[in-house]
Formats: sequence, structure tokens, C-alpha cells
Amino acid sequence: MSKWYQLQGAENDVVISTKVSIARNVKGYNFTVKLNSEEKYEIADKIDEILDKKLPGKFVSTPMNEVGRDLQISLAECNLVSPEFISFAEGRTLVTTEDESLSIMVCEEDHLKIQSLLPGLELEKAYELSNTLDTLLDEDLEFAFDKKLGYLTQCPTNIGTAMRASVTLQLPALSMRGQIPRLASMVSKLGLVLTGAYGEADNPVGSLFQLSNQVTLGISEEAAIENLKSISLSIVDQERITRNELMNSLKFQDILWRSIGTLKNARVISFGEFMEALAIAKVGISNGEIKVPCERMNELIFTMQPATLNVRFGQSLDRQVRDVKRAEAIRKIFE
Repeated sequence: MSKWYQLQGAENDVVISTKVSIARNVKGYNFTVKLNSEEKYEIADKIDEILDKKLPGKFVSTPMNEVGRDLQISLAECNLVSPEFISFAEGRTLVTTEDESLSIMVCEEDHLKIQSLLPGLELEKAYELSNTLDTLLDEDLEFAFDKKLGYLTQCPTNIGTAMRASVTLQLPALSMRGQIPRLASMVSKLGLVLTGAYGEADNPVGSLFQLSNQVTLGISEEAAIENLKSISLSIVDQERITRNELMNSLKFQDILWRSIGTLKNARVISFGEFMEALAIAKVGISNGEIKVPCERMNELIFTMQPATLNVRFGQSLDRQVRDVKRAEAIRKIFE
């Protein structure tokens, strides 16, 4: 079965992925920070029991202390788990569907972090997936809830809906034009935050940015989703307009075709070099100058990462060997 990031999503020339996470804690247990390993696995067992009964065969449960370090890091590279979740594996369990579009981190910061991951801009669908699983589990687990505060979470900033929704955007044109600080300031006034997805916040690897909601108290989940979608579409439009402007520049055309040459012909390429070339190439791809499906390029963002390549080849590869394997895989896209 294909993974979620191998499929096509809406607005995928700019929007790489959509994620909706819902934090929940089971009534009758201390917050995760106060639980021992036995209690953490007890919560995981309860989740398994409910899912086996109500959705037999749909989910697989994996204790993190039973998988190798490369696989743990690969899960984080593919945005399925947080770096915090794999920083200490004991007592933590990942529950996921085969395509990894729907999953639960058990005993990360909260007892459950229910999350959906989809390609492109698919906020309503991602919310529906997470919300449906939340409702199904709440029928048997009974989540901690206060009539005034909403869902109770270990971190006070998540109290209320305890829902975080985000979209990952690739914004090479706006980055080249120096528009990111303006965008970040604008969205912060609308209850959202724009941060770098990989690397430095103001200059992330591959011009990848994450746009997410900040407010969880005093706003409904549906309103938060609609607000995020509206602003995401506005940024998509701005990026496309700026890409079209760049395509009229001979200087950018030279940069574009040099980047395409790197992707088509490199025999050794680091992940950072690949991501920078990919970001530039996406401008030409989205404008029809280069005939490669956006979903194929977006897939590479996840599959070409270091630990994920190690998992793919079944061993911890030397860095140079990994860079050679990466270059081989990228060249095939353009054949």
C-alpha cells in the first residue's frame, strides 16, 4: 500500500502536506510526566483493545523501544512522530494505519496525540479523520474534560479544543523576494504562526514552512480549520503570482535550469543540496516548464532523508554512499 505522501493532494504545487493533531488524556490517570512505564503501556493496551474491537485489522501498534534508531528517526523525518517522542522510547507506543495517514502517539506529552496526515491542502478531510477517531476512542476511554476549560492537557497552552492543525508550504518564490517576514507578521495577527519546517526559522531547508493555529481556547475546531484554510489559500495565491513573475526573469531562468541540471545529472548529492535544487525546480514544474508531477517531487522530500534512506536499504549507510543512492533515485524521476 502507498504511503500518504505518495498520493496527490489539492494545491500540491505549493502545499506539501496537511496535519491535524488532537491531544487527549484519559480520565483517572496522572499526566504523562507522572506516569511510570507500566502505566504508559496500560494506556496503550486499552487503545489496542478498543481499536481491535471496533476497527479490526486497520491499525498496527509498535512500542518504540522495539524498533531500531534509524526507523525511529525515519518516522520523525516523515513527520509521523515528534523528535521528543523518540528522544526516550521506553513506555511510548506508535499506533498507525498501514498508509500512515492516521496515527496515535501514545504517551508523548499527553496520553494520546491523535493525528492525521494527508498530501496537499486537505484540512477538512484531515480534521474529519482525527475527529472521528477521537470520538470513537472517547466512548470507551473517557477523556479528561472541564466544562469551562475544555479538554485538559499537560501544557496549559493546549487547553480548550487541544487541536493543532498545520499545513506545510513550499515557498521558494516568496523566500527569494524576501516576503516571509511580512507574511509571518500578517498571519500572527490572525491567530496563526509561520515557522520554518526544517532548519533555521527564517531560512529553512528547501523553503519549507509550517503554518499552524496558535489559539485552542475560545474558538471551535471548525472555525480554526476554516481560518487556517482561508489564509493558506491566500498564501498559495501569493506564491503562484510571485513564481510567475520570477519565470519572466532571465536571471531566474538561469538559476532554474542549473537546478534542474543538478537534479537530472548529479552523481552525488546531499539532502540539503537536493532540497535547495528541488525548491527552485518546483517553480518551473508548477508553471509547466518542466514535465514532472508535483506529487513525485513532494514524495522525495520524505523518502530522500538520511535515516529514511537507511531504512529503505536495510542498513546504516555511510554518508557518501547515501548521497550516491539519493542521486540515483532523483535521476530516475527525470528519465
